[in-house]
Amino acid sequence: MYAPGEIDRILIIRHAPLGETVLTTPVIRALRHHFNDAYIAYLVAPSREDLVSANPHLNEVLIYQSSIPKSLSQLIRRKFQLAVILQPTFRLVLHTFLARIPLRIGFQTNTGGKRLLKHSVPNNTSQHETQRYLDVVRTIGIDVEDDEPEVFIDDAGRIWVDEYIYRNNLDDNKPIIGINPGAATSYRRWSVENFAILANLLHEAYDCHILITTGPREGELAQQLSSHLKYSPLILDNVTPMQLAAILQKCNLYISNDTGPMHLSTAVKTPTIALFGGSNPEQWAPPWRGHTVIAKQGCEYMKTLTPKEWDEHADVAYNNLESIKPEMVFSATEMMEWNPQDRS
Repeated sequence: MYAPGEIDRILIIRHAPLGETVLTTPVIRALRHHFNDAYIAYLVAPSREDLVSANPHLNEVLIYQSSIPKSLSQLIRRKFQLAVILQPTFRLVLHTFLARIPLRIGFQTNTGGKRLLKHSVPNNTSQHETQRYLDVVRTIGIDVEDDEPEVFIDDAGRIWVDEYIYRNNLDDNKPIIGINPGAATSYRRWSVENFAILANLLHEAYDCHILITTGPREGELAQQLSSHLKYSPLILDNVTPMQLAAILQKCNLYISNDTGPMHLSTAVKTPTIALFGGSNPEQWAPPWRGHTVIAKQGCEYMKTLTPKEWDEHADVAYNNLESIKPEMVFSATEMMEWNPQDRS
């Protein structure tokens, strides 16, 4: 619909948590492949810039300003021609209109519908999240050849992870297996006891380093898990998204609840096992080769409930996760395509 030379200044917008930001990266790549020589910028939420700062398909990363005049000013100065709004929020559509961006594409919004959008698509959440975002650029005729997320490590991240590995005596031939016991809501967390049984099985079978990753306010959870283990694991906390991406890339395998670090692990191409109980695997689980999804079969709630609706059915989510046994997850590690000797 728009030829490569027809648009040369593009803005992408998505103010999102870690996982959702990662899942938008196929859009960046698709835009770059179509508009080869365009200037492409991404406007992200504060503290999310690390996730796209080293992306070679971007020319600039902008951070959302809470001050509307400042936010509009930084957009107006750059004279964007196309705004790709990856969020069904009319406020953001309005901001791009006020920033004088003539072509605006995005989702139909609850409050504004198609208003102020040149091209719009339904907010179809009955598909994988990456496909939902890619629908926005497909609506202007962009072909998508690759839908797998990608996160790139910058020089500072590489230096940090090399120092971390050296400082913690990980520069040997033992594999590193990462474990993420946290999640945004407690009912999306597999139990500490199950993670502990699994970690002990992994340590005995693979003679590996166990690395426990934690998010904000999850330090106590990691300590609880550590206290159940037969050895001393590493606990990674208080790191930036770039540092987390760098260490996940060094892991031979990563096992996680459905949460942001799980998406980040798949984006740095680390074989990942994702555990699902209180969310929809069809929308959020990694469908790409090299990863494994474990979820209770036959639970209709997992296909129909929205994230907010799950708050009223936490007991179902807990039961779904409890149906996943440590031995099941361990068996998955034996069947997956991952190399305990290969540390990228």
